Amino acid sequence: MASGQGFFLKALTNNPIKFKNNMRLGTINTQFFKTGKETAVQDRVWLNFTNPQGAFKQILVGYIEEATNGVDIRYDAASFNANEYIDFYSVNGTKKLSIQGRALPFEKSDVVPLAYKSTIAGEFTIAIDHAEGIFSGEQKVYLEDKVKDIVHDLSTADYTFKTEAGTFAERFELRYRAANKTTLGTDDVENTQKGLFVAVKNKVVKITSTAELIKEVYIYDTTGRLIYTKNKVSAAELQIQNLQVTNQLLLVKVTLENDQTETRKIIIQ
Repeated sequence: MASGQGFFLKALTNNPIKFKNNMRLGTINTQFFKTGKETAVQDRVWLNFTNPQGAFKQILVGYIEEATNGVDIRYDAASFNANEYIDFYSVNGTKKLSIQGRALPFEKSDVVPLAYKSTIAGEFTIAIDHAEGIFSGEQKVYLEDKVKDIVHDLSTADYTFKTEAGTFAERFELRYRAANKTTLGTDDVENTQKGLFVAVKNKVVKITSTAELIKEVYIYDTTGRLIYTKNKVSAAELQIQNLQVTNQLLLVKVTLENDQTETRKIIIQ
């Protein structure tokens, strides 16, 4: 190992580890472990966990030959939780990993739990730093937020959310299918069913009905608090502006002229 290289070491036994000066080879200083150019394509994605004040943690999830979906000494690296303010890691069983190798062939049904710890409350962002292999092309990368019950497309936009201080081991999952939930791209949200279309763009909520005229609209937050009401709409389209909310999941309850009621989920970012 050439001078100037840092490394982490994790002991597999309780025996002491000693580094002695006579281990040095003064005439050899060329053994660098980050010089070889990889020839095999690897399917890897790097995720950043940040906040506006500069907190930062990065993790890697990759699919590679010889790796398994269990814990592999050669391919998995534990999170050392060295950051004073945050920790962000993937989960494999009881292991908290900053690097996780997964088995090939890649399956779109694969799901990787993600967790984080923060000593501060506030706004955080999860984003793709860079990607290789299939993740740099046709394969979408989704983040599921179980608290807000949405699946966000990280391939098209970063995901920003608010959190309290604490450890959150079951809030997020990395997945490769949108699943049967509201899927978020940039600032557009679309939800169509039974002729009812609800979309959000630039914080304007647009409701369109192709089956019946809209009679009434009610919007609630996730605590059940009513934040908007519109009666006697009598139109096929309604646009709602200036809702005094940000980064929230909302429930839009629409009653049509035939008294049929439909509820849609949206998020205002």
